[in-house]
Amino acid sequence: MRRSIIVVGLAFGDEGKGSWVDHLVRKYGARFVVRFNGGAQAAHHVTTRDGLVHCFRQFGSGMLVPGVHTVLTRFMLIEPQALLDEAADLQWLGVKHPLERLIVSEDAPVIAPFNRLFNGIREIARGRERHGSCGFGVGITQDDVETLGERALYVRDLKEGWQLLDKLVWLWRLRVDQAKEFECAGNKDLCDKLAKVDLCYYAELFRHFYCRARVVAEDELLSIVRDNDTVFEGAQGVMLDQKFGTFPHCTRSNCTTENALAILRDARFAGQITRVGLLRGYGTRHGAGPFVTEDPQLAVPACDNGTNPWQGKFRVGWFDAVAARYALRATGGVDVLAVTNLDRMAGLPSIKVATRYQNGDPRFFSPDGQMLDVGTSHLEWLRARTASMMSISPGYIELPGWSAHDASGALRYCQSLSEAIGQPVTACSLVADDRKTYFDD
Repeated sequence: MRRSIIVVGLAFGDEGKGSWVDHLVRKYGARFVVRFNGGAQAAHHVTTRDGLVHCFRQFGSGMLVPGVHTVLTRFMLIEPQALLDEAADLQWLGVKHPLERLIVSEDAPVIAPFNRLFNGIREIARGRERHGSCGFGVGITQDDVETLGERALYVRDLKEGWQLLDKLVWLWRLRVDQAKEFECAGNKDLCDKLAKVDLCYYAELFRHFYCRARVVAEDELLSIVRDNDTVFEGAQGVMLDQKFGTFPHCTRSNCTTENALAILRDARFAGQITRVGLLRGYGTRHGAGPFVTEDPQLAVPACDNGTNPWQGKFRVGWFDAVAARYALRATGGVDVLAVTNLDRMAGLPSIKVATRYQNGDPRFFSPDGQMLDVGTSHLEWLRARTASMMSISPGYIELPGWSAHDASGALRYCQSLSEAIGQPVTACSLVADDRKTYFDD
């Protein structure tokens, strides 16, 4: 029987999706990694046992395994320049023929360079009210898809030279006009760059990308999904989802299993589907917005997620079982619940886990301190809930820590998390003897 595994993050991203996709591809022999949300703002780090390291952004995180292909679906927002650059990086690592192993839906939206510039212009203009955007133009491009329809830019448009240039010119003029509303001293350089974008250069680059990648119609892409073992790789996390997350500090994307399941339904996939949800052993957030369990004094080792100009400092805190329970409901449940990065917690004398929120607004939180499901007004409801979360406080339980390389201590912690979340943690990952070890089913 064919197998399809869907990997999603259940927090604010950075749950270890890349390393788990690499692990699952190797364990089950899947030859296709399917990306089903987000765009080039993903940063999925994989370190192999033989020392290869790569930060996957648009390519699937199984590409370090020979023979594995990446499938970018209609739900992915494509940035051709970044894909070409990432392909070159993979080749430098010794990955053979990465572009030839790239399969792209002709219906996938394309992030134009001026969308990325406009993203920065608008975010800078917000000042202290920044949303925490990654600055990659994902939200701008998704808005084009929803408001402009066929006039937005898609992979299928990259085939024809003059028609492509005409569309780029029209969209660029629209962006230049919109940018005038947000001009300020802080974004003047970006406004100048927007006014001088070399559209002929990008039209040629986009055509080059179209000829190098394998661009397919929807029916062909669905046949690949239907007839092969696949690993679906999600981006960001449920708490950043546009319908369930901390709006407006979220992404313009569905971060649950929704898109993956839609593709499998469209493909009439008849095999086994396994949904894997990932959580770190402690809390993290990159970018603005509420982070109920944030604790800057939490002494965990630094990881690959550093400071950047758009999102600011990488934030850390304690495990939030309240948010985990909510995220599990929002995504419709998972079959495997995994906890990652446990090795970074080794040596902490004690550990806190938030099991309830205290003094929460009754519109959004139950009397026992749990998050209620999304209300009917949706965005305004989410906005009000986000504002209320900025001042809420967590109710903690305290657990004992464990020493370095003590797998039994990490597993005891996972058992405690199972009880706090109300669902068994059936898989985890930690580094032991300089190797990443996975315990799963």
